[in-house]
Amino acid sequence: MIASSYCFNRALSAFPSVKRSRISQHDDASAQKLEEFQRASSQKLQELQLMVEQQAAEIQRLNSEKETIQISASQLSAQHAKAEHENKILKRAVAIQQDRGNQMTAELEGGRQFKIAAEDRIRRLEQMNLTLQYQLQANSSTGNDFMEFRPPDVY
Repeated sequence: MIASSYCFNRALSAFPSVKRSRISQHDDASAQKLEEFQRASSQKLQELQLMVEQQAAEIQRLNSEKETIQISASQLSAQHAKAEHENKILKRAVAIQQDRGNQMTAELEGGRQFKIAAEDRIRRLEQMNLTLQYQLQANSSTGNDFMEFRPPDVY
C-alpha cells in the first residue's frame, strides 16, 4: 500500500495541482496588483513632483513680487516723508504770510484811523481859520485895527 500511494503521488505530481494553480493565479494577480500599484504610485509621484515644481515657481514669483512691493513701499515712504517735510515748511510759510498780512491789515487800519483823525483836524483847523478870517474882516471893516501903529522896522 505504501507503494501504491507513492505511485499515486507521483502520478499526481505530473499534473499541476489545484493548489499550485491557485498559487500561480494568486501570484499573477499579485503581480498585476503590484504593477498597477507601481503605475499608480509612479503617476502620483509625478503629480506630486509637478505640484512641488509649481509651488516652487509660485513661491519664487511671490518672493519676487514681495521684493518689488517692498522696494515700492520704501520709495513711497521716502516720498511721503519728503511731502510731510515740504508740508511743514509750507505751513510755516503760510503762517508767516498770514502774520505779515495781519500786520499789514493792522497798519492799514492804523493809517486809515490816522487819515480820518488828520482829515477831521484839518477840517476843524480850516473852520477855525475861516472863523478867524471872518473875525479879522469884521474888525477891519469897522476900523478897529488892533495894530494901528506898526512898530518900526529895525534891521
